[in-house]
Amino acid sequence: MRLGLVHPYWQTGCRHNPCEKDFTMKRSGEPKSEIAQRKKIEERLLKSEVALQNAFDEIKKSEAKLRRVIDTIPTLAWCNLADGPNEFLSRRWHEYTGLSPEESHGWGWQVAFHPDDLPALMKTWQELLVSGEPGEIEARLRRHDGIYRWFLIRVEPFRDDNGKIDRWYGTSTDIEDRKQAEQALQSSQRNLSSIINTMPTFAWSARPDGSADFLNDRWLEYAGLSATQALDWKWLTAIHPDDLNHLTDYWRSIMVTGEPGEIEVRIRRFDGEYRWFLIRANAVRDESGAILKWYGTNTDIDDRKRAEARGEEAYLRLAEAQRLSKTGSFITDLLADNHDWSEEAFRIFEFDPSTKVTVQMIRDIVHPEDLPTFDAVIARGMSGTDVDFVFRIVLPRGVVKHIRGMARVMVQVGGHPLFIGALQDVTESKAAEAALDRARSELSHVARVSTLNTLTASIAHEINQPLSGIITNAGTCLRMLSGDPPNIDGARETARRTLRDGNRASDVISRLRTLYSRKEFTLEPLDLNEAIREVIALSLSDLQRNRVVMRTELAENLPSIIGDRIQLQQVTLNLFRNASEAMIDVEDRPRQLLIRTAREADDRVRLSVQDAGIGVNPEDLGKLFEAFYSTKMGGMGIGLSVCRSIIERHHGRLWAEPNDGPGLTFSFSIPCGLESPSSTMPM
Repeated sequence: MRLGLVHPYWQTGCRHNPCEKDFTMKRSGEPKSEIAQRKKIEERLLKSEVALQNAFDEIKKSEAKLRRVIDTIPTLAWCNLADGPNEFLSRRWHEYTGLSPEESHGWGWQVAFHPDDLPALMKTWQELLVSGEPGEIEARLRRHDGIYRWFLIRVEPFRDDNGKIDRWYGTSTDIEDRKQAEQALQSSQRNLSSIINTMPTFAWSARPDGSADFLNDRWLEYAGLSATQALDWKWLTAIHPDDLNHLTDYWRSIMVTGEPGEIEVRIRRFDGEYRWFLIRANAVRDESGAILKWYGTNTDIDDRKRAEARGEEAYLRLAEAQRLSKTGSFITDLLADNHDWSEEAFRIFEFDPSTKVTVQMIRDIVHPEDLPTFDAVIARGMSGTDVDFVFRIVLPRGVVKHIRGMARVMVQVGGHPLFIGALQDVTESKAAEAALDRARSELSHVARVSTLNTLTASIAHEINQPLSGIITNAGTCLRMLSGDPPNIDGARETARRTLRDGNRASDVISRLRTLYSRKEFTLEPLDLNEAIREVIALSLSDLQRNRVVMRTELAENLPSIIGDRIQLQQVTLNLFRNASEAMIDVEDRPRQLLIRTAREADDRVRLSVQDAGIGVNPEDLGKLFEAFYSTKMGGMGIGLSVCRSIIERHHGRLWAEPNDGPGLTFSFSIPCGLESPSSTMPM
């Protein structure tokens, strides 16, 4: 096809100008001057013809070049005649559709378009032909393999110097991907609209000035308003009057700053009930930072607000109960050294509530004598074991507090045991216990004195007569021996009566000892370690009052024994108290008490109580277990004697030996249940 740039007469292939007949003359009879003139004219015409042919050749070359350019354009290009039929289609158009130039020439190009799109395409094309204006339309064009793809068809008129349309030029651009993207976007928008209207919250958008331009269905249904009743600023009618000013002031403030915001207000439901909502808003900006729109949500938090109110009330009650009971609570991860304390816990330790609590902070104020116990408790806790503990703290102002606590493993988090526990200030109860212990000690002392008085009166009554007889007989014997001559026979008889009265006094003492010492006891299998732990618990307050630090080395897998739990615990308790009282005056070294159990080679178990006290003279070791012998001022000398009797009735042995350093170690050894002790024993 040609582009209409060649003179139509040259298109016919004619080599002569049609007006040449005007210059044709008869050659016969012409004057020479006329012949010469005609030849000159023919020469000029020939030169013009050659020039015109050269121009035509150049045009043909330009036309071929233009065709090549059009064919290389990466789109589908074409040219139609002024009245609409096709004159030229680019090589890419033919390759895409698979139609030959003959098939698509004129109006044949219509077969390449989708039948559903062709009516609209032809209607638009006819309108453009009438109006002479540029235009565009979208239609589906069939590919050579039968696949239809969407194309954007653009057309421009080409006019001559007089403004008359000479040709129509156009392009067809593949927009299939864009159409699919648009369809996906439309589908996404439909889905988004569906999601916004079905999501279990209230969604909305507002203009940069804050006036609402969209409220989702749930918002409108909740408030019982139509879109026209709620858009712009009319949605404020659903806000609780008490919250309205606060909301509008806050809304205006974030519109000025452009920062995200949130606020809690009450919104009226369609039935008139107000519920609490959390309103969140965020601004969308353009590339320059100007706010294009506000988007937000309203989330019903009424149930949460009510739960928070109940929780706050419960917390206040708990806080008041903790304050009254001086009990603080905590949740702690010892391995990570993270501690969450209640207000009362901070108050007990007098720590600043803004301070991050650490184990070292607590350790720094633990009483030096209680540090070993405290460290042992922390070590057990780090291993994931429930712990109970009692220790003292020394505050910066010098006040000493007694703290009792317990912690239980709540859950394992990342391999770390998470504890929940309580701390109680038991200083007042400890002071009361100390006062009670002193009263008990005084009462016990009075009881011991009273018992001693009774015992003394009884002994005096029983042996008064034998002693009086001994004294009388001794005086009589002396007088008989002093006579001149001495009355040997009388003195001998008097001496026999003295021996009789002495034996009588000895019998009285033996009977009294048996009378006051005999006691029944109960045999049972028992765990010596467990029995000792119970005694430790009973003795802990006395030991702490005397500033005694107790250490235990209780053997594992200690075999059971058979005996009287109460009697053996009395022995252990007596040994504890003796060890504690032996260190009462020690000031130059720690008052350490070591309790140790062990299994001996001959199927026996041994308990040792080692103190760091003042000790005793080596020559007095053998007398410690004698009745009425005591190294303590005011002591009765009965306790160790009774302890030995109890151990011996268990087929055991009780002894004392000096330490390598200061103090003594008292030990007893009894069988592992191989022999049954007697059912009765003297004390």
